Amino acid sequence: MEAYSRTSARRRAGSLCTVILWTAFVFCFLQLSGVDAAAKKCNQHEELCSRAYNDVSYISTHASFAVTSQENPTKPGTQFKGIKDQLDYGVRGLHFNIMQGTTASEVVLCYPDCTVNNGGTLLDSLKIVKTWMDANTNDVVTIFLEGVDTDASPAAVVKAFGDAGIDKYALKGKPESWPTLEKMIDAGTTLVVFAEDSNIAAANSQGYFIPYQDIVFKLDGPFNYGDEWTCGPWKRSTHSIMLIPHFIIQTASYNGVTYNNLPYPFNLGTTNGYQYESHAVTCRSGQSIWVNFMEVDFYDQGDVLTPTLKLNSLPYKDDNFKYFYPEFFDADPNLPSSLASRFIPEPWHITMAFGLLLIVNML
Repeated sequence: MEAYSRTSARRRAGSLCTVILWTAFVFCFLQLSGVDAAAKKCNQHEELCSRAYNDVSYISTHASFAVTSQENPTKPGTQFKGIKDQLDYGVRGLHFNIMQGTTASEVVLCYPDCTVNNGGTLLDSLKIVKTWMDANTNDVVTIFLEGVDTDASPAAVVKAFGDAGIDKYALKGKPESWPTLEKMIDAGTTLVVFAEDSNIAAANSQGYFIPYQDIVFKLDGPFNYGDEWTCGPWKRSTHSIMLIPHFIIQTASYNGVTYNNLPYPFNLGTTNGYQYESHAVTCRSGQSIWVNFMEVDFYDQGDVLTPTLKLNSLPYKDDNFKYFYPEFFDADPNLPSSLASRFIPEPWHITMAFGLLLIVNML
């Protein structure tokens, strides 16, 4: 009996050593293999990696190139900061109004025309975007080539993308279903280009100018100050991308010429504040597809980032229930904060569970 007890004790000690060794092995494996997985983010957030491109909400800037000075404006503009600053902030949709330059081979960006705000060549803006994308390979960016009847040469537009070198990032072909952000990032196809003009779209033999009308459902807008934000046209759309113009225009004169679509750089804390969120949520409830792009002027005025995080069900301000859960869901603020976010196990959690399971099996 005594010999049996000694043998049994040795077996138990050996089993315990085995458990410790296995636990240490699993812990090291999870730590090493989990570093990349934990660090990988898509458009700055791990939670977005598994979502399809058209299941994500993005901030986009109207006439992204049309910059003017906030302190001492000498010309009308739609933004106070340039394209790089916009991308650094979190803007992921850029709207380029393309027009013919001084020659047929030149494409320029102007709003509302080149006598008001000439944003330079398409090529120069594409180079800025390309440089930013080179340094931010885990971010998906969308470019809208605006202008239904643009006089820009289709061949010149295609050439600008090639000369900038940004075409290497372009997603090719009109997708039957959109890939996830993670798949786009892994494939290196982190640029989506929509062309509003059918001639521009058809000119790209590589197929990375996606026809705007087939995919993008653009709601009514822009609006004049005092107008009610609306979500028409009210119809069930077969499109897969929703674009909401959320900016205000005004009728005003510049250099003796009257325009009915000049930017309205006033009351921006309201326009780009609670009205932004209300507009997005109202249109989401009234349409059959997700709110993808909220197109704004002066993106850095007010707060368009927090409502966009809400639309994507991402944390903002603080990681408790009151601040995490979107207010427009009429959440109960008295519910425990532990419900605010999903529990994501750390490697040591899994290791301890594995070790405990082995110990229980020994007993």
